[in-house]
Amino acid sequence: MNSVVFGANGFIGSHVCAALLGAGHRVRAFDISRDFHSLAHLDSPLLETFTGDFLDRMTVKQALKGMDWVFHLVSTTIPSSSNSNMVFDVQTNVVASIELLEECVASGIKRLIFASSGGTVYGCPATDPVSEESPKQPIVSYGCTKLAIEHYCQLFQYQTGLRTISLRLANPYGPGHHGMSQGAIPVFLKRIRSGKPVSVWGDGCVTRDYVYVDDLAGAFLDAASYQGHESIFNIGSGQGVSLLELISLLKEETGRQFEVIHEAGRNYDVPRIVLDVSRAGNELGWTATTPLREGIRRTWQHLLAQEPHHHE
Repeated sequence: MNSVVFGANGFIGSHVCAALLGAGHRVRAFDISRDFHSLAHLDSPLLETFTGDFLDRMTVKQALKGMDWVFHLVSTTIPSSSNSNMVFDVQTNVVASIELLEECVASGIKRLIFASSGGTVYGCPATDPVSEESPKQPIVSYGCTKLAIEHYCQLFQYQTGLRTISLRLANPYGPGHHGMSQGAIPVFLKRIRSGKPVSVWGDGCVTRDYVYVDDLAGAFLDAASYQGHESIFNIGSGQGVSLLELISLLKEETGRQFEVIHEAGRNYDVPRIVLDVSRAGNELGWTATTPLREGIRRTWQHLLAQEPHHHE
C-alpha cells in the first residue's frame, strides 16, 4: 500500500515508518522537519520524505496524492502543557484534523489511523484496568482534543465511508525518544546517564502502562489491515507499573546509583491508569510482547551508544 505518515519524524512516527517499510509498503514521511533525523537509519527506496506544515491545508492535500492509508500522529501539544493554552490546542489539533479528514475524503483515501491517548481520554478511570467503553472524563485539554478528534473520525466514517480507526496509546518508550519533556522512562534514563538526580512526583505510587515502541508500531500496521467492525482500540501492555517500581527496575538495568528527589504531585496526573487491551487482542490479534525489563535494557543500550546532548 501507499502510506503517508503525518508526524513521521516524531518518536512513534519514525517507528511506524520502519514497520510499514519492513512490511513492504511505500511510505511518504510527512513532517515539519527539514532533516528527518529520526529516519536517518532507514535506507529504503520505498521511503520518500515530505517536509511540510500539517496546519497548511494545501500542503496536506499534496501529501495525500496517490495514497491509500493515512497515519495521523501529529500533535502540537503535550499533556502537561495543553491546559496552559486550550484555545491553541483546539485550533491546531482539532481544526487541522477535521481539515485532514475532509481532504482524505476528497482524495479518495481508503483508511485513516489516528493516534489517540489511552493515558488522558479517560481522566481518573472508573475501572481498573480501563476498557474502551469506560467513561471518558479527561482532566487535561490534550485528552479533550484527542477525544474530539476520535468523534470526528467516527462522524466522517458514518457520513462518508472513510474507514477510520483510533488507537488509544499507553505510555510509549524505547530507543530514539529525543524529547526531554515527556515520558518517564526516557527522561529518567537521560538523567541517569548524565549523573543527575531523578524527580518523582508525589509519593511515587503514580502507576502507568508502559508499552515498547516497536510493539506500538505493530498495532498501527495491524489496524491498517483490520477487516472487523471496531473503530477504537486501547493499545498498551495491560500491566501497571508505579514510579517506585520503575525506579528500582532502572537501578537494576543501568547498574547505576542515582538520587531520587520527591516533588509535589502534579494536578494533571491521574493516580493510576492501566489499559484493558483485550479488544486489541481479540480483534486485531495484537499484543505487546516486549517485557518492560527487556525494553528498558534496549533503550538504555541505545542511549549509551548516542552522543550525550548538551541540554541534558
